[in-house]
Amino acid sequence: MGVCRIPKPKDPIAAARAEVVELLFSYVERLRAHFESVAAAHDLTAMQAKVLMFLGDAEPMRCVAENLGCDPSNITGVVDRLQDRGFLTRSEDPNDRRVKLLHATAAGKRLRETIGLNLFREMPGMGELSRAQVADLRNLLSMLCAHSVEKQLASG
Repeated sequence: MGVCRIPKPKDPIAAARAEVVELLFSYVERLRAHFESVAAAHDLTAMQAKVLMFLGDAEPMRCVAENLGCDPSNITGVVDRLQDRGFLTRSEDPNDRRVKLLHATAAGKRLRETIGLNLFREMPGMGELSRAQVADLRNLLSMLCAHSVEKQLASG
């Protein structure tokens, strides 16, 4: 795994922000590797595990694809393999036959729960944090995400 090296600006505030971004990139890479290892332990690709994790009780395939940041045609093969393994089913929306609904089967729901337990039981580096530190981190990240959404809404 390579280390992200962001050039540090001369301005101290900008340099501190650059360091935060560098640390976030590094941690996201650790999370990606952790997620991939949990998925592989269940004989799934990361994309297959993501589909199961994003899948509610009945979701249009387009919504699942949007949550994953891709076109529905890109997850068709992934959905096919999950369906072949009995983890989900596909049906037509009764109101619009063009819409394909994905449903987690009982086996798919159990696997999703197991993946979630395995994924969050041992998060890289978080075992060393206190409950208060995890809460602080969650609150800070939530603020950053909310600010980003508010900014997008204001400009759009």
